[in-house]
Amino acid sequence: MAAGVAERLHPVVLDVSDHEAVVQRWPEMPQFYAVVNNAGASLTGAVEKVSAAEAKALLDVNLVTPAVVASCVLPSMRARGSGRIVNVSSIAGLEAIMPFHAWYHASKFGLEALSDVLRLEVAPFGVKVALVEPGFFSTSILAKADEQVRSQEDPAHPYAAGLARVQQLMGLLDRIAPPPGAVARAIRSAIESSRPKRRYRVGREALPVRGISLVPDEITDRVVRLVTNLDG
Repeated sequence: MAAGVAERLHPVVLDVSDHEAVVQRWPEMPQFYAVVNNAGASLTGAVEKVSAAEAKALLDVNLVTPAVVASCVLPSMRARGSGRIVNVSSIAGLEAIMPFHAWYHASKFGLEALSDVLRLEVAPFGVKVALVEPGFFSTSILAKADEQVRSQEDPAHPYAAGLARVQQLMGLLDRIAPPPGAVARAIRSAIESSRPKRRYRVGREALPVRGISLVPDEITDRVVRLVTNLDG
C-alpha cells in the first residue's frame, strides 16, 4: 500500500440492509464529497418460487440502500454546494431478458428510475448523480447466483430445465468475464470529471442490450426462450 494511504483509510463494517443502523452511524462519518453505492446482491429463481421475504431483502440492498445513503450524505453536500452520488446499476436495468432474475431486473430498473429523479432533485444544490451500468464482469455475484441455482436443482421442479441452462450460462459467463477494472475507471471518472455523464455503460454487452428495445418482443422472447431452454 502506498505510503500514507493506510493512515487515511478507516474501514467501517455495516449491514447496508439495516437502514436504521446506517442512519444512526452516519453522524460519525466525514462529510464526503462523493459516495458510491456499489453494494449489490443477486437472486436466482422463478417468480413463482421466490418468496416475498427474499424479494424484499434483495430490494432492500439494491434499491432502498442507495436512497438511504443519499439521504444521509445530502445535507452536507447541499451545505457545501457540491458533491457526487454514483449509483452502480447494471445492463439488467436496461432490458429484462434474463429468466429467473426478475427481482434482480426489478431492483436495477428501480435504481435507474430512482437515480434519474434524484439527479433532478439535487441539481439546484450543485450535487451531481451518475449511473454506472456494467455488463458482465468477474465478481463474486456470479458465483453466488450459481449457488442459488444449485440449491433449487430438482428434476421434478417445473422450471428444472431452464434453471439448469441458467447454471450453464452463468458458468460460461464467469469463465469469460473480464476483471472489473473498467468499472472502477468509470466510477472514478464519474467522481472526478468536472462534467460527469449521466450514465456510464461499461462492457461489450452494453450497446447490444440497449439495442434489444428496437427488436419486436415476439422475436426477443423467442430467442431468449430458446437460449434458456424455456421453449416448451
